[in-house]
Amino acid sequence: MAVKLETAQQALLDQAPVLQVEAVSLEMSWRRVIAQEVAAASDFPPFDRSPLDGYALVADEAARAVPERPVVLTEIDSVAAGEVSQKAVQPGTACRIMTGAPIPAGATGVVRIEDTIVIDKQVQVLNGQGLDGNICRQGEEIAAGEKVIIPGSVINMGVMGMLAVLGIDRPLVYRRPRVALLATGSELVEVYEKLSPGKIRNSNSYMLSAMVREAGAQPLLLGTARDDIDEISGMITGAQDFDVCITTGGASIGDYDLIGDIFAKLGITVLFERISMKPGMPVLAGVKDGKLYIGLSGNPAAASVAFEQVVRPALLKMAGRTNWWRPVVKAQLTIPFVKCGGARRFVWSRCWQGTEGLLVEPLKLQGHGMLKSAIGANALLIVPEDSPPLAAGTWLETMLLVE
Repeated sequence: MAVKLETAQQALLDQAPVLQVEAVSLEMSWRRVIAQEVAAASDFPPFDRSPLDGYALVADEAARAVPERPVVLTEIDSVAAGEVSQKAVQPGTACRIMTGAPIPAGATGVVRIEDTIVIDKQVQVLNGQGLDGNICRQGEEIAAGEKVIIPGSVINMGVMGMLAVLGIDRPLVYRRPRVALLATGSELVEVYEKLSPGKIRNSNSYMLSAMVREAGAQPLLLGTARDDIDEISGMITGAQDFDVCITTGGASIGDYDLIGDIFAKLGITVLFERISMKPGMPVLAGVKDGKLYIGLSGNPAAASVAFEQVVRPALLKMAGRTNWWRPVVKAQLTIPFVKCGGARRFVWSRCWQGTEGLLVEPLKLQGHGMLKSAIGANALLIVPEDSPPLAAGTWLETMLLVE
C-alpha cells in the first residue's frame, strides 16, 4: 500500500543521522555546513576608518563649504590603507586619506576627493554636507563577543568571507554523506559502451550523482548490475564506506523487480514500499546498521522526482542542515494542464516572474521514462490529488528548485 508523501519523508528523516564533525581548510569549505558557533573576538572594523579617498578634517569647520565659498585647509600628512598617521588633525588642517586607512586623531569627518581642489598643499573644500557620515565606525558591523554564525549555516560567499574576517582558517563542518549509486537492469550498458539491440545506456547514475552533489553529499558510482539477486546483493555488500545506498530499477511490481527480495536477503528493515505521488510511486526504503537503503524506479523521471521529494531532505539533514525543504510559492499556469485524477503529481516546469505574480509552464515530454523535460526546469508544479483538468490562469503551488 502506498504511504503519503509526508509519511515517507518523515520516516527517512527519522532514520537519517546527523553525521560527524570535521575540520576543513577555509578554501575547501564552500557549500559545507558549519558545525560551530562563531563569535567575534574583536570589533569589526577594528578602528574608525575611511570608506573613500579624500581628506580627513574637522567636520564642523567645513560644514558650510560650497563651491562659491570654499573652506581652505592646509594638508599636513597623507595616510594609505595599512598605515597610521602620526599627526593629529586640528582646525585649519586636513590629512590626505585613502580608502580603508585609519582616521587620524582629531578628525571628525572625511570629504571626498571629488569635492576638493588642491593647490600647493592648500585643500579647498567645495562641499561640506555629510562629512561626519563618511567614517566607518569601529565595531559598527560586528561588536566583540557578537555571535555571527550559527551551526547549520551553509557556507556561502558571505559566510566564507566572514570566516576570513574573523580569522577562522579551519572551520568545523559536518561530514558530507557518502551515497553509493547502483543502476540495475540487464538492458543497461555503461556510457562509454556501444549500444546493441535491446540495450540502453546507464543515465540514472549520472543524473542522480548530480542531484547528490547538489544536496551537499558525495556520490560513489558502483556501475551497473544485471537483473540477478546475487549480483546486485554482492555489489551492495561489496561497496565500502557509504551512508546511503540508492539503487535504480527493480523497485516496481514485476517479474524482474528484485530489490524487495534483496532487502530481505540482506536483512534490511523496510520502512515503506510505495509513495502516493506521480511520478516516482515505486520507492522502497529501508535501514540497517544506521545506513539507509533506497530503491528507486528505473525510469529517469520517476527516479529524479522521488529523489527530490524523499531522498534530498534526508541527505540535507545528514549533512547538518537545519532546513531541508525547497521554497514553495503560488504561480499561475500559462497553459492548460489536462492530466487529471489520481495521486499528487509533480511536473517539471519553468517558473518566472510576470507582471502580476509568478508564472509557471509545464515542460513538454513528461513521460516516466523521459529525461529531456528536466533540462530546462527550475521548478516542480504541484498538481493536487484527484485534481480535475486545469485551465490556463489557475494558481497552483510550485516548488522552486533553488534554496
